[in-house]
Amino acid sequence: MDSQKIKTLIVDDDPFVRDMLGMILQSGDYGVETAENGIDAVEKFKADAGINIIISDMNMPGMSGLELIKAIRDGGSDVPIIILTGNNEISIAVEAIRSGANDYLLKDENIQDTIILSVERVMEKYHLKMQNIRLMADLAEKNKELEKSNAELKELNNLKNKFLGIAAHDLRNPLTAISGLSEILIGEAFGPLTAEQGEYLSIINGTSNEMLGLVNDLLDVSIIESGKLDLVLKKDSLKSILENRMKISSIIAQRKNITINADLHDVPDTLFDPNRIAQVMDNLIGNAIKFSPTGSHVYITLENKGDALQVGVKDEGPGIPDDEKAKLFGEFQRLSVQPTGGEKSTGLGLAIVKKIVNAHGGDVRVESAVGSGTTFYFTIPPDGRA
Repeated sequence: MDSQKIKTLIVDDDPFVRDMLGMILQSGDYGVETAENGIDAVEKFKADAGINIIISDMNMPGMSGLELIKAIRDGGSDVPIIILTGNNEISIAVEAIRSGANDYLLKDENIQDTIILSVERVMEKYHLKMQNIRLMADLAEKNKELEKSNAELKELNNLKNKFLGIAAHDLRNPLTAISGLSEILIGEAFGPLTAEQGEYLSIINGTSNEMLGLVNDLLDVSIIESGKLDLVLKKDSLKSILENRMKISSIIAQRKNITINADLHDVPDTLFDPNRIAQVMDNLIGNAIKFSPTGSHVYITLENKGDALQVGVKDEGPGIPDDEKAKLFGEFQRLSVQPTGGEKSTGLGLAIVKKIVNAHGGDVRVESAVGSGTTFYFTIPPDGRA
């Protein structure tokens, strides 16, 4: 702050000291106001909002320097205060600092040099303090605005999930009907079909199944994000569930001449939701098949890692570029890597996998390099810490 804008209040019962300090400060372009005692100083300070700093003697009749500090601080002001003291009053000066003074000066032959330096030092600290207070106030206001925005976004996200849930639920029944009825017609339950009829029915059946898969994924996302994912935990065999899902997935793998290899260790039964973990396995094995070339292999492992039961699913696909790995578990994420057989992907499967595994107290990770395939691992606690 420019010294010309700083007004000092000099408080001392000795007029010589008041005049001397006034001249020193005026020579430095400081504004000067004086008071002959503490009572007079308090009144002048209350009457003049432009006073920026108080320089007060310690020992004065009527109201001492310590009492002046208390009166100013009790009034709610943090205006900088410098206390003047003699050589034999150092301990009292220290007490003044503890009481709220910002600095103290000795009344000696060097005061002409030290007074302005002290004022500059104290005012600089004060300005930094006030700047910090303003910044903290601005930060608090920004945090309030951010909290409000986050609350609004959360509400909008909840509305989005509610809408998705309603829309997906309303679409699932007709899509299931279309899929089922087209399946019956393809099986020629009502008579033989022409080649053209069979072709169109197959398109209807395939498209309805793709849409049904998307609708089911949307339902899962809306349920999970709304916090309504209720796990039905029971003690079961992770190995048995995995063997069952491999049998089902092998039918799809055979269409691409893909061999599923398994190395499943015996692991202790643990608490988990069989349906949800089966969904995780179907997603990971299905992805491995989807992104593997014809005639390749998929490797599935199960082992006890001590602090977790770990399932691994490895493919011999093209691998995932490093700069795309961060997108893997996001919703509606599409990567540059494409399915090898023209299969469709909603971009929701891995997001659902992560949410289900995390709900069990486990974790999901990926190891992949371009040209070397991809391995997904997921873990769940071995003792049911879900």
